[in-house]
Amino acid sequence: MKALAQGTSFITNLAKWISFSVLLAMVPLVTYFSISRSLGFPVIGDIEMVQFGMVVLIMGSLAYTESADAHISIGVLADRFPARVQMALDFLAQVLTILFCFIVCWAFIVKINFGQTSDLLNLSFVPFKIFLVICFVAWALEAWMKFIRRLEAYRSTAKK
Repeated sequence: MKALAQGTSFITNLAKWISFSVLLAMVPLVTYFSISRSLGFPVIGDIEMVQFGMVVLIMGSLAYTESADAHISIGVLADRFPARVQMALDFLAQVLTILFCFIVCWAFIVKINFGQTSDLLNLSFVPFKIFLVICFVAWALEAWMKFIRRLEAYRSTAKK
């Protein structure tokens, strides 16, 4: 279990730093693209570059967000339930997250098209799809690790 946690943490941190690096590159690029477009000299393929960057940025941050427990949650209704019901809802949410991640991974692996490229820059989608699958696997593993930690915490409180 410790090896799984370390491997998951490594993949999550790697994806996080790739995402962070893309964000740092996108800030000056988008600024340059905006200024050049407003001056009448648009950069060819700027929209595609930003779209690819956003895919990497968002997908790379999903597992880290799960590990930091920083996803948006709306507790208007759930916070009013008893603690056991809240815990059951948390377990259900973790299971659904894991299931969703693996369905997305399966769909991208089955439907991968090695000849598909972007319209203007002719960039292959394959590296981005592989990165997406890796990030969703990392997200599912982080959700699994959180599920195990919460289950252990529940068992320790139930024994008392």
